Amino acid sequence: MKMQELERLSGVGRETIRYYIRMGLLPEPTRPKPNVANYDDEHLRRLAVIRRLQQQRYLPLSFIKDLLDRPTHGKFAAFPGLEGRLAQDLDVPSLEPVIPVEEAATLAGMPLQELLRLMTAGVIAEGPAISAYDLALVQTWRRAQDQGFGETGGFFSEDLAIYVEALAPLAKAEVDRFYERISGAADPDEAARLGRQGIEILGELILRLRTRLILERVAELNREGEG
Repeated sequence: MKMQELERLSGVGRETIRYYIRMGLLPEPTRPKPNVANYDDEHLRRLAVIRRLQQQRYLPLSFIKDLLDRPTHGKFAAFPGLEGRLAQDLDVPSLEPVIPVEEAATLAGMPLQELLRLMTAGVIAEGPAISAYDLALVQTWRRAQDQGFGETGGFFSEDLAIYVEALAPLAKAEVDRFYERISGAADPDEAARLGRQGIEILGELILRLRTRLILERVAELNREGEG
């Protein structure tokens, strides 16, 4: 394709494209004649990667060039079995749904209908059985109820949906960013190490940030109430 077509399809101006070529972010076009330059799908793909990483991730061009120069050329690299490695390293209970819901409710000391409401809220996976990990979530909520976060205090299982709504996009963004940054630069063992450390350390960071935000919001509401 010619430069005009590349501009139209990519949404990137020719001067920027030429700048990227000089920086090594894009390969040189083929030149069948001295004054003729032909661009191909790889130019288009790389421009899409550059725009996405700049606009959505705010990455500097120097790091984007490093990603594009890796063997994966800026594409996601799969790490087969990484989820299992992480679960094992973090001592996470099984995610296989093998505990019948009736038995899970008994083990948690919770009415079956209450457990089903947690499914509806998206806190645990829906189905005739739940996993050991989801059972731990149910037991955690049961402990919260015992401490006063039950229906008599005005707290309901449906309230937990706010955590699912907040954490689902966060988890997606975290994992997508993780894969973007290490694809082509780490082997499975290093990916597992980084993933484990990220879950543990950044989990602590999120807890601290959440605590600060809660305290700030409590102070804000108190000021409003006093005013």
